[in-house]
Amino acid sequence: MAVSQVLRWLISTRAARREAILNTTADRIEAHWRMTDPWDGHQVATFASTAAEASTVAQEAIVSLATATQMAYLSDFGIGIEFAPDVPAEVRLFTDLASQFVTPTRVVSAGRESVRLPVAEPYQRLARSYRANVADGKPADIALAQSITRGRIVTATNLALAEREAEHQILTEAVRQGKPVIGWRRVIHPERSETGVCGLCIAASGRIYSVDELKPLHAECKCETMPVTADRDPGGALNDEDLKRLYQDAGGTGRGDLKKTRYAVGDHGELQAVLIPARRGDPVHRHRPAGRPDPVDLDAFQREHEAATRHLPLMRQILAQALARGAEEDSGPIRYQRAQIARFEAIVNG
Repeated sequence: MAVSQVLRWLISTRAARREAILNTTADRIEAHWRMTDPWDGHQVATFASTAAEASTVAQEAIVSLATATQMAYLSDFGIGIEFAPDVPAEVRLFTDLASQFVTPTRVVSAGRESVRLPVAEPYQRLARSYRANVADGKPADIALAQSITRGRIVTATNLALAEREAEHQILTEAVRQGKPVIGWRRVIHPERSETGVCGLCIAASGRIYSVDELKPLHAECKCETMPVTADRDPGGALNDEDLKRLYQDAGGTGRGDLKKTRYAVGDHGELQAVLIPARRGDPVHRHRPAGRPDPVDLDAFQREHEAATRHLPLMRQILAQALARGAEEDSGPIRYQRAQIARFEAIVNG
C-alpha cells in the first residue's frame, strides 16, 4: 500500500519541529554552562537546577508533539483513541551508580511506580567530568569542550527518553482498547542527519517490534516510531525507499557495509534499552544520501568564533537576569560571567 501524502508531511514536519526544540534547548543550556564556574559548587548546583527546568519544558513539548503525531498516524490508519500519556519529568531510571551523589525520586506514571533519577543529576555530571579531566592533566579548554558535548548529549537523551515513553504508552493504550495495532517500526531519517544515517538504525529498521518492546536508543538518533497493523506498514515502505537510494549511492563496498551491520539491544540501566553493535568494538558505519556535502571540520578558532557568535546574546541575557535578581557586581559568579562574555567578545571582535 502506498504511503499517503499526509503521513509523509507528518513525518517531515515532526522531525523538523523535534530538531528545533532540541537545538533551542541545548543552546540555552550550553550558554548557562559556559557562564558557570565548574569549580564553584553553588554555581554548579544553580546551573543544574536551571538546566533541569529547561530540559523539563522541552520534554513536555516533545511529549505533546509525539502525542499529536502518533494520534495523527493512527487516524490515518482509521484508528481513533482518546488518551494523554503520563510522562514524568524524571525520564531516567535510578541506578546504584548514582546513589553516591543523589537520592532517588519515586514516581507514579501510567499507574506504575518506579524509582527515577532527579532531572538535575545528569547536569551535575558536567562539572564532575570537567574536574576529573583537568585533574588528569587535560587543558581546561579541552575539558570544557568535552563537558559541553556531554551536556548536549544529556539534553538530547532526555528528550528522546520522554518521546519514547510517550509513544510506548500511546501504543500500549491502543492495544488495551482493542485497536488493531500489532507493533511498531523504526523509520530512518537520512535527510535529517548531517553525518549520515547510522548503520545500527538501518539494521534495526528491518523488523517489526511488538508494542511492549521499548525503542532502543543511541546517541544522535533521528529515527521515527511508526505504528504497524496487520495490513498497514507505511514505515516499512518509507524505509525501503530510503534504503534503495542509499544502496544505489553507496555502490559496491558501501553497499556491503550497509548490509552487514549487526546490532544488539543492551540494557543501560538508567536509559533502559539502547542500541549497540552486536559485537563490542565493531565499527558503526554512517551513510549519507548522494549530494549531501561533508560536514565542515572547523579549526579551533572557527569553532570558538561560531560558539561566541551563537551564545553571546544568551550569555548577556543570563548576566542581566543575575544582576536584576540582586547579584553583587563584585561577587564571584558575576566576575566569572563577565570574564566569559569578555573572552567571547574579544573572539568576535578580533
